Amino acid sequence: MKLIVVTPAGREKYLRLLSHHVLKSPEVHEWHLWDNCRNDADRAYLRRLAASDPRCKIKTLPNADGTINVIGRFFRFCDDADALYLRLDDDVVFLEEGFLPRFKARAMAEKGAALWYAPLIINNAVCSSLIKNLSRVLIEGPLTCQAMCPFSWAHASFPEALHPVFIEAVRTNRLGDFRVPDREVRLGRFSINAIGFFGSDVLEIGELFYPPPGNDEEEWLSATLPAKLDRPGRVFGDLVAAHFSFYTQEQRLLQTSILDDYYALAGLPAPLYEKPVVRTRLKDRLRPWRKPRNRGPDYRISLPAGGGD
Repeated sequence: MKLIVVTPAGREKYLRLLSHHVLKSPEVHEWHLWDNCRNDADRAYLRRLAASDPRCKIKTLPNADGTINVIGRFFRFCDDADALYLRLDDDVVFLEEGFLPRFKARAMAEKGAALWYAPLIINNAVCSSLIKNLSRVLIEGPLTCQAMCPFSWAHASFPEALHPVFIEAVRTNRLGDFRVPDREVRLGRFSINAIGFFGSDVLEIGELFYPPPGNDEEEWLSATLPAKLDRPGRVFGDLVAAHFSFYTQEQRLLQTSILDDYYALAGLPAPLYEKPVVRTRLKDRLRPWRKPRNRGPDYRISLPAGGGD
């Protein structure tokens, strides 16, 4: 069984890090880069990346302009019956050591039990709820088990608190504190930052697998199609990946050192990239004790005393 990684691409500042995690693994048969770049500079990097390793294959569609509406059409390239496809967002910034062969082995062992398989994803609202309620990590602050949680998804304050704790857990060999039991996902949307599915299932399901025009690919694949087929998704709670940000969070997180810290975790120098300018309203400057508008809830996140893998 081939492992083919697919990524809606791409933003250079993230892809440089993701390529480190993907291409260092001999388990990867191919990496399909779905060209959905937003500008010529990112597209030029995508071509350089593809030229760096023969396993990289650029997939193109007309009118792909960096918007999310086109991504669902790329799934028609997932047509190899002998492949396990692993879709990774371009801003997946961490895969734990041995992640790819372990993910493949787990998915193959449970083939047919679910429609799609996901790791435990850091900064994924459903997974964040699992971490709060089932792991040893201590989280104080509001969370809901909704893909678009009005607290943890809608604001940067949650991932701004979570990422540094997770990075410290990796550095100190304490990923075990984050792990949770496997769980099924039914009748609810799941942010598909990292999901695997089998090409044979795609071919067997046929046209129904592909999001209809005008349908959100994430809603279709994570919630609607599983409901139609009565086949759930499954989260592998002992396999961990980290997702940097949602669009609701990106500007604020890029103002921090978090992305640079993930590069350091991988032993890589951070690339040069433009950091958003911090703009403070006059009212907030005059009253610095007040929490800025739309800052989101405050969180306290920590590892328990002791612990480790």
